[in-house]
Amino acid sequence: MNLIRFVGLILVVLCSSAWAQTYPDKSKVIKIIVPFGPGSGTDVFARAVGNALTAKSGVPVIVENKPGAEGVIGMTAAKNAAPDGYTMVMGNIGTLVLNVHMLPHLAYDPVADFVPVYGMAKFTNVLNATAALPYKGSREFIEAAKKSPGKYKFGSATTMTRLEVELLQKLAGIELQQIPYKSMAEATTALVRGEIDVLMNDATAASCYKDGRIRPLAATGEQRMARLPHVPAFREQGLKDYEFTGWVAVYFPAKTPAPIVTAMQGLLRDALKAPNVIEAMTLASYEPLNLSGEQLAALQRADSDKVAKIVGSAPR
Repeated sequence: MNLIRFVGLILVVLCSSAWAQTYPDKSKVIKIIVPFGPGSGTDVFARAVGNALTAKSGVPVIVENKPGAEGVIGMTAAKNAAPDGYTMVMGNIGTLVLNVHMLPHLAYDPVADFVPVYGMAKFTNVLNATAALPYKGSREFIEAAKKSPGKYKFGSATTMTRLEVELLQKLAGIELQQIPYKSMAEATTALVRGEIDVLMNDATAASCYKDGRIRPLAATGEQRMARLPHVPAFREQGLKDYEFTGWVAVYFPAKTPAPIVTAMQGLLRDALKAPNVIEAMTLASYEPLNLSGEQLAALQRADSDKVAKIVGSAPR
């Protein structure tokens, strides 16, 4: 090793040590980009995490919603942010895995353009129906859809909500008509108004169940959700091979220094224990994931392999 390279390495180590000691700087603001609209499960969760981070670090944390293009707008903004630890993105399986397989000419590379920081939570979605449909479960809906191919409309605002319905169509042998929306809030409003027939939502849509505005038909997970024990899984209703769960995780732009990543991992690990974060997780029926950067990267790779098999014969 020549002298210049050796000195360079020493400077990197010294600078990294300095970063670790001063990060996060209380005179600055940390921004969490959410690539989905306000009111989504990820948005509610991100705001709770932001409040917990502020309480722990003393640094103001703001959430900036950048919805649209199935999460691409927000992810691209995060990719182009300075890699200084003060901008991070709370993405999910859709923006970090599914978009690669389902969107042509993606404006970012989930692996090359980001550093996995911490896997925060996992979740299950629910297939919901508009109140005008008489069906009480997915079995009845599937039977009706088989009799009338293309009659029923499903809304989508993310690649995850689209893939889950495409998987349903593939396994059940039905054909539905897709209606895309910019955000889950818009899609949910359309479902309530009866403009679409079904929609995959997270558990935050449960607030619409009590007054009958929408009706849950099936959960996408391997088993029933703790918050919605009355909603049977697809597997209980005849689709034994149906299972799909998602996750939410925090990423930094590529080239963010390792000491900053490590420091943020500790802050996020503590944030998951905060009462307001636990409450937000309960609302969205999230479960703690608690994955380090390397573990999160491994999950991302495994899910990418799984999705590649699913979309091999699914429409893009």
